[in-house]
Amino acid sequence: MRRILPVLLAGTLAACATFPEIDAMGAETGPPPQLLPLDDLLAQAGQPSPDPAPDLAARTARLKARAAAIAAAPAAP
Repeated sequence: MRRILPVLLAGTLAACATFPEIDAMGAETGPPPQLLPLDDLLAQAGQPSPDPAPDLAARTARLKARAAAIAAAPAAP
């Protein structure tokens, strides 16, 4: 509990920090940007890339087997 208190205190103090660059912008920066439909953005992105997990698992197994073979081999004189 004693370790959590300083973290919470630091987080509370950081929330009260001032940001002069943002404060100087004021309210006359214009309207917020227009939100776009998600479907249009997804259509522009194209097809998702394939899952690399099977390839990585196979590579991991090959590397572990290679490491085991190297560890089992007698040391060169």
